Amino acid sequence: MLNIIQSYSISMLYTTGVRWVLVLLAGYILIKSIRSLLSTRATPEVWAYLHIENGDSLPITHWENVIGRSSSVDLRIKDKSVSRNHSLLIRNKDGTWIYEDLGSTNGSSINDEEANEREKMLCEIGDEIKMGSVSCTLFPISLEEQKNNKQMREMDKEPVSPWKIIVALSFFQILTVIQLIIGLGDRYIPMVSVSFFILMLIMWFYVFGFRALGSRGFELEIMAFFLSTISLAIVASSAPEMVFKQLIAIGIGIVLFVFMCIFLRNLKRAKFIRPMLIILSVAILVVNLVFGTLKYGAVNWLEIGGISFQPSEIVKLAFIWIGAATLDELYQKRNLTIFMVFSGFCLASLAIMGDFGTASIYFVTFLLISFLRSGDVSRMALTIGGAILLGIMVIRFKPYIADRFSAWGHVWEFADSLGYQQTRTMTASANGGLAGLGAGNGMLRHVAAANTDLVFGMVVEEWGIIIAALMVLCIIALLLFTSNSILAGRSTFYSIAACGATTMLIFQTMLNVFGALDFFPLTGVTFPFVSHGGTSMAVSWGMLSFLKAADMRKNASLAINNRVKNIIVDKDISEEDEVGLDA
Repeated sequence: MLNIIQSYSISMLYTTGVRWVLVLLAGYILIKSIRSLLSTRATPEVWAYLHIENGDSLPITHWENVIGRSSSVDLRIKDKSVSRNHSLLIRNKDGTWIYEDLGSTNGSSINDEEANEREKMLCEIGDEIKMGSVSCTLFPISLEEQKNNKQMREMDKEPVSPWKIIVALSFFQILTVIQLIIGLGDRYIPMVSVSFFILMLIMWFYVFGFRALGSRGFELEIMAFFLSTISLAIVASSAPEMVFKQLIAIGIGIVLFVFMCIFLRNLKRAKFIRPMLIILSVAILVVNLVFGTLKYGAVNWLEIGGISFQPSEIVKLAFIWIGAATLDELYQKRNLTIFMVFSGFCLASLAIMGDFGTASIYFVTFLLISFLRSGDVSRMALTIGGAILLGIMVIRFKPYIADRFSAWGHVWEFADSLGYQQTRTMTASANGGLAGLGAGNGMLRHVAAANTDLVFGMVVEEWGIIIAALMVLCIIALLLFTSNSILAGRSTFYSIAACGATTMLIFQTMLNVFGALDFFPLTGVTFPFVSHGGTSMAVSWGMLSFLKAADMRKNASLAINNRVKNIIVDKDISEEDEVGLDA
């Protein structure tokens, strides 16, 4: 009996101390990573000058540029003969430029050769471009500016070295395993320790491998590894027998992340597969509608060979990919129409399935991408109005969704019925305090969907409000990073894709956190990288690849790397890729 008491006392002493050590480690890992992520930026460069006959010279700092009279264009010419959005000037892979008239009122010409509407014309340094009554000349940058650009690139601050952060994260994982052994007690199984050890090996192998190939920026991946570690701990606490399955999902996500980064390296290749993605997405959603199984009020699951997954989660990646577009495509109504029709099909499918939460994520992302592609605020207002009417109809005819809305804002009045999950989540969160009760010691795990829809409450209970807040800060940091990256983006394709992915991650996090705490209706969506679920985990890693592809910092991206362009994994790297790498 004395031995049992002593053992219990030692366990409690360890849990009490290690909770704060884990908080300190989490703060170090994430704050160090986020600070480096937001403080190292790509140096903007001038590629050429557009010299106007009145003596002005407009520096060209983007590969894709809109020329016109509007204040929103990249190269503004304040002359009434120039249309608001007159033409495009796009850098080619060999350093030449492509000029395209956008149907301007007074037309364009290059070296007195008329530029027909939507016709792409080659424009070289020294060529004269006439827009309306204004004559311009494309000038090169000077040798001195070229040297300055090179010096500025060499002086760029590199991302923080990952080694100390990786060591801290490994120590975090080891302490977590020990805490889980104590917290789980009789529920502990050896596979919990094995899964954490394998995750640690994957993390070190990833960093060592790509560091050897010349990559230096691993902040995004470290943040994802940290959140995945929390996910593994949450699954181990709530369902230890499922922990290895969650590890496999993390592994699949990492492979998907690397594959997409390499595939996105080639812009032509990325654009080429979009029609196939549309066909595959439509097919998988149709199959889901016909053969899907009902879970938690929504028919959004497919089961093949004993493996369940959510097609709507997978289609998220295609949705972003299809919505992204290069600058010349933004002015083609056909491309925007295709995206709107595809979006309408996705939203209608989700409405039929009864998956209101995922539908709202798609819709918000659709609004952002549509605005980035068209800039039409009035069209957005009309779309939002239509969506509100559709939402009212869905709530009216879907009793399951209507019930969730009926309890919103006053769940304590329905504490043992409609508000059961949220009231238990808030109670558990209050019990967690600053540092939590310790992994494996929480009680919220006994509530349905604790490790998925209510995972934020489970993290607060077992890990504390500080680590839970740091998790949210990770997602917010992705938003800030994206806003920094798009200014130096190679193409609007990457910028729109990064914005779309970030919107999905941010809004999904908001729905999960605020839904669990009754600020929003409980919509049944997961917390990216953290919630239990293979499809959600893999897709979260896949979305991260869009941000990585937009990362133009020195030696930071798998998609753009100065030092490894001759030994990169992709043996078929194109000439266009090399220009992008040099950028």
